[in-house]
Amino acid sequence: MLYLENSRLKVAIQEPGELYRGSRFDWTGFVSQITLDESVNFCVPEQLEEGKGTGGLGFCNEFGMEKPIGYDDIRPGEEFPKIGVGLLKKDTEEAYDFFKAYDVTPVETEIRQDDDSITFDLTSSSESDYSYRLVKKISLKVNRLTYSYQLKNTGKLPIHTNEYSHNFIGINNQAIGSGYRLTIPNMEDIDIAVGSISKSANQLTWEETPEADFYASISWNKTDADYNWDLYNNEVGAGVKELSDFKPSKVALWGYTHVVCPELFIDIDLEPGETKKWERVYEFYQEDEKTTII
Repeated sequence: MLYLENSRLKVAIQEPGELYRGSRFDWTGFVSQITLDESVNFCVPEQLEEGKGTGGLGFCNEFGMEKPIGYDDIRPGEEFPKIGVGLLKKDTEEAYDFFKAYDVTPVETEIRQDDDSITFDLTSSSESDYSYRLVKKISLKVNRLTYSYQLKNTGKLPIHTNEYSHNFIGINNQAIGSGYRLTIPNMEDIDIAVGSISKSANQLTWEETPEADFYASISWNKTDADYNWDLYNNEVGAGVKELSDFKPSKVALWGYTHVVCPELFIDIDLEPGETKKWERVYEFYQEDEKTTII
């Protein structure tokens, strides 16, 4: 286990392969708990029942959920790259399924830590001429947690994929219900595919604890808002905002009885030799805070 800590935040980060060894989520920077002011916890598991779900926990990201790199170009028995995980073995001619557990050959990762940050540095290649280097830095400043990504295409073929952070959030383990509100200042509309969510202007709420999954796609318009979304629990008096400054290619919302997951996707299109950089920034707060000094 790795830790980052300052006067406001304590962040627990799993070492690659320590807790999560699945084929879906990035093994690097797998944040399993975030504690604000020694009193408010934000991270919960994907599912509370053992054996269900895909092993998600806390703030963990995934590459290639909808755009697996090179999957369609190989035969069963061959391997394709999953960024941050390693090489996954294709076992059938069926379409890629991010819920499925594929055999994994893990990528080796170098870890560097200083007082306020941890950096994960990894390089992976495959027989299909896809290769990349990912450098991911997690850092703290007062009550903000920042993920800085730098992805370089070091192979011979273009990389077309996407990335998002799942953000399994349950504030002090409070069940989802009337205590929560999710504010999305950039929201134009919401398409609820599963479950029940109430919408009023730019806020989403739940009248009672859902009995099953809920999922929605959100129409998003970039504005000059200070944040992309803000999840607050009025029973705890605390919340978290995402302040990332990139324009999402897709905005989704998933949740269950105990968890809310706002998800901002980013598209990645890299020709050989090209590099893409982006950041995900989260601010954690309690209700009596008026301003944040950064």
